[in-house]
Amino acid sequence: MLSNRLVIIFYGLMALLGWALASAWLDLPVLVWGASSGVDDASAWMTHPLFALGVGAVVGLLSVAISQVLERTTQWARRLSDGFQDILGSLNGLQIFVIAAASSVGEEILFRGFLQQALALRWLSDFPYPVVLATILSSLVFGVMHIGPDAKTFWPWTVMAVVMGGVFGAIFWWTGGLEAPIIAHFTINFLNLTLMQSDHESSAS
Repeated sequence: MLSNRLVIIFYGLMALLGWALASAWLDLPVLVWGASSGVDDASAWMTHPLFALGVGAVVGLLSVAISQVLERTTQWARRLSDGFQDILGSLNGLQIFVIAAASSVGEEILFRGFLQQALALRWLSDFPYPVVLATILSSLVFGVMHIGPDAKTFWPWTVMAVVMGGVFGAIFWWTGGLEAPIIAHFTINFLNLTLMQSDHESSAS
């Protein structure tokens, strides 16, 4: 059974690393609450926190709906869900919330707040379309970080992480802050883990 303390420590260190690298090393803002990225001159309403939260919620809910359809219609998605259940075991509501909240904040600060910004605004700024390149490259790294212990079972998780990394990166640039990707990421993890636990509990009874 996962320890809430270990989850918080692990993702807390990830968030601290992302913040330190972005702020202290590269002097980049770790963007929250509607700050402007400096890449696009977005309209004020697009950088408003409520708009960003709404975008994140919609993206998260759509992603969960798609994943549920895939789980009910494809063998590989059902196998992936079973693989996660074997690794995570039984989780209660608090554990699911802690995992979803800690992972969404920690990973988004590191991958979107630091890596994607560093690529676009520093390391690839002289290349054509640096924002696009940065989003693609950071999404690929995000996918590599989501390689499971069994390639046959978990390869869809890696592919989905690359795709969702691109989606999180796009809404990060669009809204000018981390609120939208954090909310989308949290919604996906929280609802998918909750539904996974519910499905397995009902099948076991």
